[in-house]
Amino acid sequence: MSRPRTLMAQYRAIKDQYRDCILLFRVGDFYETFYDDAVEVSRILNIALTSRERNRPDPIPLAGVPVHAAESYISRLLDAGCRVAVCEQVEDAASAKGLVRREVVEVLTPGTAMRSSLLSNPENVYLMAILPDGDRARYALALADVSTGEIFAGAAGVDGLEALVQGKRVRELVVPESLDRRPLRLFLETVGAPAVHEAPDAAFSPDALERAWREQYGEAAPALDDPERRACAALLAHVHALRGGRVPHMLEPRRLDAPAVLGLDPETIGNLELFEPQRGNDRRATLVHAIDRTVTPMGRRMLRRWLEQPLADVEGIEQRQEAVDCLYRDPVRHEAVLSALRGVADLQRLAARIAMRKAIPRELHALRESLERVPDVRLALAGSGVRFLDRELDALGDPHELADAIGRAIVDDPPGHLREGGVIRRGWDPELDTLIAASEQARAWIVGLEQRERDATGIPTLKVGFNKVFGYYIEVSNAHRERVPDRYVPRQTLVNAQRYITEELKAKEDLILRTQEQRVAAEQRAFDALCARVADALPSLQQTAEAIARIDVVQGLARVAREHGYRRPVVDASGDIEIVAGRHPVLERFVDDGFVPNDLRLDPQRRQVGLITGPNMSGKSTFLRQTALIVILAQMGAFVPADRARIGIVDQVFTRVGASDRLSRGESTFLVEMNETANILRNMTDRSLVLLDEIGRGTSTFDGLSLAWAVTEYILEGVRARPRTLFATHFHELTQLRRRYPRLVNLRVEIREWEGGIVFLRKVEPGVSDRSFGIHAARVAGLPAEVLARAEEILATLEARRSLLAQGMGLREDGAQLGLFAPPVPGGRAAEGDTAAGEPAGRGSPGGTEVPRAPAASTAPEGRLRDAIRDFDIERATPLEAFDLVRRLKADLDADHA
Repeated sequence: MSRPRTLMAQYRAIKDQYRDCILLFRVGDFYETFYDDAVEVSRILNIALTSRERNRPDPIPLAGVPVHAAESYISRLLDAGCRVAVCEQVEDAASAKGLVRREVVEVLTPGTAMRSSLLSNPENVYLMAILPDGDRARYALALADVSTGEIFAGAAGVDGLEALVQGKRVRELVVPESLDRRPLRLFLETVGAPAVHEAPDAAFSPDALERAWREQYGEAAPALDDPERRACAALLAHVHALRGGRVPHMLEPRRLDAPAVLGLDPETIGNLELFEPQRGNDRRATLVHAIDRTVTPMGRRMLRRWLEQPLADVEGIEQRQEAVDCLYRDPVRHEAVLSALRGVADLQRLAARIAMRKAIPRELHALRESLERVPDVRLALAGSGVRFLDRELDALGDPHELADAIGRAIVDDPPGHLREGGVIRRGWDPELDTLIAASEQARAWIVGLEQRERDATGIPTLKVGFNKVFGYYIEVSNAHRERVPDRYVPRQTLVNAQRYITEELKAKEDLILRTQEQRVAAEQRAFDALCARVADALPSLQQTAEAIARIDVVQGLARVAREHGYRRPVVDASGDIEIVAGRHPVLERFVDDGFVPNDLRLDPQRRQVGLITGPNMSGKSTFLRQTALIVILAQMGAFVPADRARIGIVDQVFTRVGASDRLSRGESTFLVEMNETANILRNMTDRSLVLLDEIGRGTSTFDGLSLAWAVTEYILEGVRARPRTLFATHFHELTQLRRRYPRLVNLRVEIREWEGGIVFLRKVEPGVSDRSFGIHAARVAGLPAEVLARAEEILATLEARRSLLAQGMGLREDGAQLGLFAPPVPGGRAAEGDTAAGEPAGRGSPGGTEVPRAPAASTAPEGRLRDAIRDFDIERATPLEAFDLVRRLKADLDADHA
């Protein structure tokens, strides 16, 4: 094929091969983009959009970025979900005949990039493949972090897929073109991958998948169930296509569903702000930031993994706790571990980049320095007698030989690239030593040339120099031109001087250039051989890296416990949750006047549901969240912010808090609330922890109260399960459920009324709060006085209505509970006190009995009373009219009894 004659023809020919990518086209010191690519790049990167051939009627859109800063720009394009093809100049422009040859040297995607900027990223970056599991209503999926070589696989029905990827950040999704995504819509929205690659169905054929599997793992392929194996193969085939073949650093797949973990759905992860703040970008508001005291990149990723999937296994939790406790109680050992870990680089990603031949010399040097710290880690942990730490000591391995080899091969302060050599030490490669010696001898000859020529010619100002255009030269000023010997050959004329060369100088120059070129090639071969040696050791290096990561997490948890007074919780198989003086691990760092700790006791038999009432802004939501965070910390093996805690294993934390809509799904705030509540009621078990904050506030008061009442009864009656539950509400009517259900405990947040306002004490105590003080909160927020005054008038009306309503929510004398909105049965009277413990409740209404039909009008006193109340327009009546109604009814009753 003939070469294109123009730059744009060359660009279009290459772009045709990479239509789905942003093509970064190298032109000198810039990567240029053209046409639609330029428009998109300009928008994403917020850089200037200019044009090429602007004098034409249809100038070509152009946007470019400098090569030296391309790394950060490419990262931003990948974050936006783009695929990026990097097109380099693959021949020297000075020696090229005609247009410089260009080729795409790599294709980067959000889930497969291995740029050096990832070395500072504390998160795993996952690529995911998903495909149907035959004719069954199941799907197989595979996850891989290409930057570390880790790969995981699992299979589940649609409802179980979310649990497999719990907490993981998926950057890119690979699916077959023909995949029906409709059943997966909610799952894919939850995953939220910014880039989706639809591969041709042929890429998912059995033959294609088997080829990819065998290409990666050879004949000794790991054993894996067929669906998971096909998902892994689909993922690998995608990576192979981008990388041009096998990726040597990928490890053997691990199953996603192996350990028993505490379930955390995306709503719970978001509501509890485990990794991302709900508002703003202040990372200090997240739990992971509050507890992260790791000092290695692998440790930071492992901490996130522990937090993504806390354990639900008592023995595994206790082993982690023992390790944390060992370092917590022994500050000297802890400091030795910390000192050994400081400065350890990202072994996983460094080893992967080296194995993929993408590393620079300094990264190989960083690998060596990190491996040299392993003996210090081993020494610091020796003799601990703790099962977890002893196991990690074994996993550390002995990387001494590899570290020694790198140390003998790479100079102490290597350059950032191999272009000019100077990376490999003398004594490592005999051929290279010969070339270095020849080059240095020639350079030494040139260094002494200046003095020798001055002595030979008698020209005191003669000097020897070098430039990239003419090479080495001898320069003589015009004042001494008559002394120039005949053996000098003119090379360049300057204003005040002449430059010359001699045959001997030219020979030495050729020798230096030739040996330098050969030296660089020899160093490249030695460097590649060293990289191959690292690649061969990759499985053991990854094992060492994971052991260091787990040790780092343990020391970090011990450190944060010592800094902030955390205590070791008891985690057992009971159903109890008992927390003494518990604190919110994030908010306590932001409270200037001291965080108020609170106690909590829940158990399925006696204190199953805690119903919390109290004013707005008093701390109800904080109390709910801190309970969940303490449970999560305890089950990930950490100490907790409390004086004492006992946590009976929780299998899943459910939260229904906050108020937001999902416009992308066409869901209103109330529909989101009901969907989340339905999910909880469908999936909760006796071992779950359910946190409900203001169920029913997204609709009318009566609808909301009815739903909140019914949900609470459903949980208390154990229709599906009896989860431990905390329910914060402003529906104070729900507190009456205590009469019917002894397993409900009424809690309130203490306040003190003071000089027309209230003071929040933030203390949760047994009891009932009968007011929400919403108008006080509005006053604090700065609402106009006219609005507040009118709100107080309306509140008086509604409270009168609520008082009448509450009379119908008590218990009849025969012990049966009235309907929530049922009028009193003739002759009946609301009773005081509780019913007998354990008496079953009815299912006809939130109160337990069916709502009786209104009887016909009656002339009896009770009938007239009922008729008057029924005909009263409570929606439009003023407080004065309500008062007048009560006065007339009382007068009527008094007359009947007179």
